[in-house]
Amino acid sequence: MTVADRPEAAPTEKSPAATDPEGRVAAYLRDLEVRGASVATRRSYRSDLQQLLVWLDARGGSLEVLDRPTVRAFSSDLGRRGYAPATLSRKLSTLRGLSRFLTERDVLAADPTRALPGPRRRRRLPRVLSVTDVDALLAAAGGTSPFELRDRLVLELLYGCGLRSQEVVGLTMADVKAGQAQLIVRGKGGKTRLVPVGEEAAAALRRYLARGRAVLAGGSSAAPQTPLAGRLGAAPLLLSRSGRPLLTSDIRRLVVKYCGLAGIDAASPHMLRHAYATHMLERGADLRAIQELLGHASVATTQVYTHVSAAHLRKVYDIHHPRA
Repeated sequence: MTVADRPEAAPTEKSPAATDPEGRVAAYLRDLEVRGASVATRRSYRSDLQQLLVWLDARGGSLEVLDRPTVRAFSSDLGRRGYAPATLSRKLSTLRGLSRFLTERDVLAADPTRALPGPRRRRRLPRVLSVTDVDALLAAAGGTSPFELRDRLVLELLYGCGLRSQEVVGLTMADVKAGQAQLIVRGKGGKTRLVPVGEEAAAALRRYLARGRAVLAGGSSAAPQTPLAGRLGAAPLLLSRSGRPLLTSDIRRLVVKYCGLAGIDAASPHMLRHAYATHMLERGADLRAIQELLGHASVATTQVYTHVSAAHLRKVYDIHHPRA
């Protein structure tokens, strides 16, 4: 009887050492860290691999004898649990990554996941805010208090620079590039890119640094700072009311708050990034240039915006063409 054929026992809270006798999972997670995987990615992979170890333990198996029938049985079991396609896809990706790692180190003779099919995922087009909605959202953050100056800058960074929320909260004072109206942005996988800062975003940055950040940091706003005049230190650019760095959850709440003030449907921070890319594409920007600005590793990821733009163009055609 193979591991895959054995009846399932009640899962334990933690897998015994026998399931992973040589600490292969820990070694794989360390390898991911060395290769630049984010904390969030490693946390998700750790959870996925713990689930695998518990599943193997219930059947008396271990990573040392992982084979094709076992990974197929595990995949089938995941499929029966009702996970969303994106979650299931990630769990299988975790399994594939571990299997490759074990194969490369001769723990396994062959990669048992090589022929493992992935879940079918319907590609949903991202919802995109209209230019009118974005204008209303930015106008709603038009105040002059330190918090409102910070909030306007956050919105300008999301839409005016197309940053991810994690990239926004990761900005430091040193990431304001001297004299060139650019930001140094650290994206997924630790990759760094330069992002141009437009006039509106640059103005929001100047106002925040002159009259907002020092107050949030507990200092005095009497001495303005010049945002594009040299390396300003490694301190976080964006601060909370208590002076701590902002979190991605803060960014999410901020966006929802100003959507409400603007009278538009609630949006996520990533929807402003979608709007950034789509609005540029609709105005003739090159897809490769948008890929670089967004920090996408592959242009295939960026191509989703061509579908969004096509939907926009179809709507324009239907409204305005006499024979539509």
